[in-house]
Amino acid sequence: MASMASLTRAISGLHASQTGLYVTGHNLTNVNTPGYVRQQALQNDSFYSNIGINGNSILSIGSGVDITEIRQIRDAFLDRNYRTEISSYQFYNVKKSTINEIESILGEINGESLSDVMMDFWRQLNRLATAPDGIDERKAFIQSAAVFVDKVNHIANQINAYQFDLNNQVKETVDRINSLAVEIRDLNEKIMKYEVNGDNANDLRDARNKALDELAELIDIKYYEDASGRIQVKAEGHLLVHDKFVNKIKLVQAESMSPFQKAVWEDTGEDVIKTNKDVSSANGNDLGKLKALIICRGNIVANYATDWDDILLNKNKSMEDEGNCFVIPKIQKEFDTLINSIVTTINNILAPYDPVTLTRDPNGPVGQDQDKTSHTELFSRINVPRFDETGHYIEEDPNDIKTLYSAGNIRINPALLNDGGYNFLPLSRSGYVGDDSVIQDILMAWNEENVQIGNSHKLSFQNYYAEFVTRIGTEGNEVIRKLEDKQTVVNHVDNLRNAMSGVSIDEEMTNMMKYQHAYNASARVINIVDSMIDTIVNRMGLVGR
Repeated sequence: MASMASLTRAISGLHASQTGLYVTGHNLTNVNTPGYVRQQALQNDSFYSNIGINGNSILSIGSGVDITEIRQIRDAFLDRNYRTEISSYQFYNVKKSTINEIESILGEINGESLSDVMMDFWRQLNRLATAPDGIDERKAFIQSAAVFVDKVNHIANQINAYQFDLNNQVKETVDRINSLAVEIRDLNEKIMKYEVNGDNANDLRDARNKALDELAELIDIKYYEDASGRIQVKAEGHLLVHDKFVNKIKLVQAESMSPFQKAVWEDTGEDVIKTNKDVSSANGNDLGKLKALIICRGNIVANYATDWDDILLNKNKSMEDEGNCFVIPKIQKEFDTLINSIVTTINNILAPYDPVTLTRDPNGPVGQDQDKTSHTELFSRINVPRFDETGHYIEEDPNDIKTLYSAGNIRINPALLNDGGYNFLPLSRSGYVGDDSVIQDILMAWNEENVQIGNSHKLSFQNYYAEFVTRIGTEGNEVIRKLEDKQTVVNHVDNLRNAMSGVSIDEEMTNMMKYQHAYNASARVINIVDSMIDTIVNRMGLVGR
């Protein structure tokens, strides 16, 4: 009887060692599987049986070993910490990419920059002042103006194109969030099904945790696991996954007449990303790729005439509050403010009009052509002339972009580009071909501090652009600093997670040897017990004869 019990104990050892080897093999084969968490077979001594009494003591003997659980080695606190930090990292990573793209478009780091183009325009203007009647000087001036216009329009078009690219990224991110939410819901149901009878669905839990990691990169999430094993998820404070239901995000037009889309909840229609609270590290809401994409993209394509209220994130705060503006619309407005100021300042000198009656100024300068043509502007709107057929100035209407002297909507006056068109450039007030008074007015206006960036003091054109670029660079450096800090924290937390949850080949090989020796030892016990039983049976047989 005792020998049969010993056999049972040894068999339990075989089973425990075999299970340990299975788990070790599973770990080793998944050493390179993304999101895999190493598993461990937990062993406990089995129940004890009383075999007699020795004096006042009860003699007990163990019944072997039991496998109580195959568990994952993971730390829920590290998981939460990682997901918070990776969410913040992705937020600043999007902002860094946006600012890098804007700096690349402006060409201030590589390539021909706008500041170089403006400086060349200034040099040609000074050269023209020395010979206002010179054909070569007039041609060179018009050509430098054309280069300026091409550069300005290219920058505006590139910024707009990138803004639409961000809009596409918003769509892709929303689709991925919805897909991950459905995936988590489906995994919830599978895990609950497998574990309802006490089993562990560890590989399914790995897949769910991997989905949670990716979801945290895209949007700010909070979650908990209920008693049934389901994960309940909130995104931006709103239920995303609850029991068997997924509350999806849909896209609607961001604003009236806007070409962009914003994310809203299907069940309530409320905005997913709310901006009525400052987005900052201090508030702990600088989280998620989706939020950063929307903040960088904005809801409109802005120009100099755009109201600041349409650019502010929090309407209750001013534009000077740090980070309270949509990134690209703010850049578009400030850039276009400079362009509009340069273009209209020069045009108003060359082709002036009465600001009260909006009619042509009869004392405007004239060109060198035979008819002494006047009011020929240097920069034209693409589709709208400067004056109508009656000589009235066609005003700029903020509600009609075609009427604006705005980047992307300007060109060199075609009349100046025809053969002999340089003669139509109105540079003389007296009619004398050597009159440089108009050029001197342009030179003086160029250096006047009459254009304002934000709520700061007014600056000259060249200084305004320098301040504009410096502000972008400063913001970019601040974002890079924050991103590097977040990268350090993410790496640290991820290393801690991997140290605990990752598969170590050396450790698993040690476990394999341990289980192998334990298996062999249990097998040896079985052999010995078998020999003992055989001896007892045979001896009993001899006695019987």
